Amino acid sequence: MSLSAETLGETTLPSHVDVRPVLDFMLNDDLTARPIPEKRVVSLEFTGSGSEYFRIWMINLCLTILTLGVYSAWAKVRRLQYFDRNTLLDGVPFDFHGNPITILRGRIVAVIVLFVYHYLFGLSIHFAIVIALILFVLAPFMMRSSQRFRLRHTSYRGLRFDFEGSMLDAYATYLPVALMFVVPPLLAVIFPGDLVIGVAGLLYLAWPWLQARMKHFQQGGFTYGEMHSRSTLSASDFVWPYFKSGIYVILGAIAVGVLTAVMAGLLTSTPYISTLLPIFIGIIISYLMYVALGPYLQVKIWNKSWETTSLDEIEFYSALPVGAFTKLQSKNLLLTLLSLGLYRPFAVVDVYRFRLQHMTLRAHSSHLITATHTTMGESAEGEGVAEFLGFDLSW
Repeated sequence: MSLSAETLGETTLPSHVDVRPVLDFMLNDDLTARPIPEKRVVSLEFTGSGSEYFRIWMINLCLTILTLGVYSAWAKVRRLQYFDRNTLLDGVPFDFHGNPITILRGRIVAVIVLFVYHYLFGLSIHFAIVIALILFVLAPFMMRSSQRFRLRHTSYRGLRFDFEGSMLDAYATYLPVALMFVVPPLLAVIFPGDLVIGVAGLLYLAWPWLQARMKHFQQGGFTYGEMHSRSTLSASDFVWPYFKSGIYVILGAIAVGVLTAVMAGLLTSTPYISTLLPIFIGIIISYLMYVALGPYLQVKIWNKSWETTSLDEIEFYSALPVGAFTKLQSKNLLLTLLSLGLYRPFAVVDVYRFRLQHMTLRAHSSHLITATHTTMGESAEGEGVAEFLGFDLSW
């Protein structure tokens, strides 16, 4: 007997129940024609407060001072745990699982290296140069190690993130940045003169490209479970924001020169004031440019970095407003100065919450509950080696 709506309808149910329409749909429906569920917008939320973080910050500061810096590793873990556990994605918090001993080991290594460098510098400049070159060569490895440590110890829904950026890409990304900071001082020692200023200026003009490469490496190298991130950020995406900022800096310098010349002409009878006036005007205008251009660059870089990042089918969106972010940073800077630094924890929380409020994800619900990472079953020996090589050097 063939399987059809008619035969099933006649043999399985009483005659007064007509199931043929349902069976026709089940047997003949083209499943590929069914609409795919649309992605939904998922928001990020921060449930912490400035007053809570202030207490953590104050305890961390006091214990770090009392222990001569040893507690700083535990302070960092406590800080990251507070922010991660109060950051909710789709109502579920993140978590941080870093080991303070691992962080402390990295900082002990850093302190020993700095001590040896200063000791050898006093003993022989040649030994100091050798140590500096070793640090220069190891800088990309340490940057990648720090990034890997941070992500490997961050989890969401019990599943950890990871960083898979290759060592080759790390050196291609960070070595030019290290050269930018090393070459000008070396040239200043070997070839003192105006040539060094020109070379340094040309190197620093390349900073937008170098920063874009760093962001591309960071944003395109993380994983969550079996999902891999991808970044379409190009090396020229940061050029326009930096170009606009450079124009404003030039205009600010011209304004300083004009105002200084005008005021100096009006105050020729008081040479003391005419000498200090350019310094005062320069400080005021530099402060105003910092307050305006700093947040502007932060917003443009932050938005562009996340808008060009995806995690398989998950899309990221960031719409930080320049004006509101500038007001927030200006308020934070003013209150931090007036409070002699005590407002700093409140400022950090305000900025963190503001960024999350203007960031969303577009994803299917299933993408937020991904399958377990295939490498979760690695041997204990492999995990121990990764833990040792992945020590953290950041503060």
